[in-house]
Amino acid sequence: MMLARALGLTVLVLAIVATPAAAAQPGDPSREPWLGKRPGGWAGAPAPTAALRRSAPAPAAGLTPCEEDPRFLCGTVPVPLDRRRPDGRMVNIHVEVLPHGGPTSAGAVFVTCGGPGCSITSGPKYGFSDFLLPDVAQTRDLVFVDQRGVGLSDVIDCPELQAGGPLYSSATACFDQLGDDRNLYSTTDVADDLEDVRRALGYSRIDLFGGSYAGVDMMTYAVRHTKRVRSVVLSSPAVVVGTDPFYRYAPEAMTGIAARLCGRSPACRAAHPDPARDFAQVARDLRRRPVSGIGVSSEGESRDVTVTENLLATLIMYFNGAHFTGPGEIIPAMAAARRGDSVALLRLGADNPPEPFPEDLRDFSMGHNLVRYCVEGELPFDRTASPAVRALQQARAYAREPAFYGDISKAAWAHPGWLGFQPSPCITRRWDDRPMYREGTRVKGVPTLVLGGEYDAVVPESVSQLATRVMTDSRYVGISAAGHDPQFWGPCGGELVQRFYLSGRVGDTSCARERAGGWWVPGVFAKWLDDLPPAVQRDGPRASARQRRLATAAAWTVMDSVQHNFFVPGDSVALRGGTVHFEQLEDGVAWDLGGARFTEDVTVDGRWNQIGEGWDGDFTVTGPGGSTTTMHFGGPFLTDGEHMTVSFDVGGEPATFAVPAY
Repeated sequence: MMLARALGLTVLVLAIVATPAAAAQPGDPSREPWLGKRPGGWAGAPAPTAALRRSAPAPAAGLTPCEEDPRFLCGTVPVPLDRRRPDGRMVNIHVEVLPHGGPTSAGAVFVTCGGPGCSITSGPKYGFSDFLLPDVAQTRDLVFVDQRGVGLSDVIDCPELQAGGPLYSSATACFDQLGDDRNLYSTTDVADDLEDVRRALGYSRIDLFGGSYAGVDMMTYAVRHTKRVRSVVLSSPAVVVGTDPFYRYAPEAMTGIAARLCGRSPACRAAHPDPARDFAQVARDLRRRPVSGIGVSSEGESRDVTVTENLLATLIMYFNGAHFTGPGEIIPAMAAARRGDSVALLRLGADNPPEPFPEDLRDFSMGHNLVRYCVEGELPFDRTASPAVRALQQARAYAREPAFYGDISKAAWAHPGWLGFQPSPCITRRWDDRPMYREGTRVKGVPTLVLGGEYDAVVPESVSQLATRVMTDSRYVGISAAGHDPQFWGPCGGELVQRFYLSGRVGDTSCARERAGGWWVPGVFAKWLDDLPPAVQRDGPRASARQRRLATAAAWTVMDSVQHNFFVPGDSVALRGGTVHFEQLEDGVAWDLGGARFTEDVTVDGRWNQIGEGWDGDFTVTGPGGSTTTMHFGGPFLTDGEHMTVSFDVGGEPATFAVPAY
């Protein structure tokens, strides 16, 4: 979400973000079928149990069954638009409640969506109701609230901004369209709206869940309405108060993320024994000499691409589909580009276009995103000052910044326009200053669980941990190898969240040290078969080095093709040509490869199936000179420390080869 990136905010783009365990902001699998592609994701998650068929009494406030899904009860709670000077104008806050499934009630869990600008009721609610909190939902109602100005809560519609118009003129037009109302959408207003919803539904004390920017919704509610809070879970909370207005923590985290992804991959580690040094070289190379050409995206769209250090920092490393294709592939992709083969690097650029704007206003409001940031974000200027003073303060603050944030230059990160965020578009007009709470505020006596993801570049762990300074009775847990919103990466986050809500204790956190999910990272992007590393032979007649390389080529073609297919909602293409067709099965998922090529001289045709926990497939592999080999793939895929087996005949006898599955 480039405007939100330009505003220095943390945003999840529902249409393209998915994680190893589920979508980072989950949607209804029936509406967003690609969420089931990922191993251990929706396809591998337990189906909603019969207990989720609700028969319990409805909460108060006259809610009625929702038309889209009668399991949920829908309604609105009117609240004052201007809480400081009420003038009779109201905002209708849209609420959807999933009543508890068991015979007794223990209250409710309130959930909003991050962004800011995201609507929880347009799809993300299903990740909570059906997958993250099934046990909690037996005794607690799940209450999903669209904040004022998003979704069905009198959404803010700034057409030019929503359509991705020029950043500064679009922001100014939105400001002028909203007039004085622009200052009435702060997090303090959202927190007080939640309190009105609580009262309307008749709950005495409530549990809170906030992920990403929704984390500040819940922290602010706890500050303002402490006695009404029983417990809080914050996942990748985008703490704003007291943070750096240039958001340097994100680029400073990038080297470590790229280095760990490569260092944990046997193939990448073998080719790049010092990945931190190699990532620093990537940034230097792109700073000095950007790489231009025609990039073919995973969806098969050809685009004119120039990969710069700015693109590296603000898109490839920052918004990478949460699949880590960017951070995981950038080191070997740049190494290939230095050899004159820029196909993989240009694909990364093409997979990260500069304007991934949300089409559906109900899903995401860019206007809401703008106004919340401009009234409460950390800015390097006085938002209430004159235009000349704002510009001077911005320039002086920028000049005081260090030249580099880790290995990323200031000029690449704090870059004007869509691929940067300085100066903030808020600088074009005056805004009120309405902070969420005062710096130094502490909330005592509210049990809080804070989760962070090791691979999260959007809200690095250093930022998530700041929430523990506000919520003093809190415990921080970092989930290994997890990205943004780590509750949806692997089983650990969900286990910790449910246990915390049900028992009031965090308990054993040893699962957080187990890597939440695997992600394949190639060692090299080789143009030709002979440049690939040979697979390890397990048994059978002794194979030649070329035959073992052919096993690697076939396996990497499948792994790369399937991994990049996770990035798109439908079918995709392989790195150097060929088709990848995704199919949802009753008991799993499958990919059909047609003429797929990872190297120029090897093509792969066949089907790769995921049935439950198992993976297997049969392929026809055509090597240099047109010779064909029938191969069977089996075993784990994207499993840390495991190997996938490749079987084919050598000299008429069966032989087995091993390729790292991660």
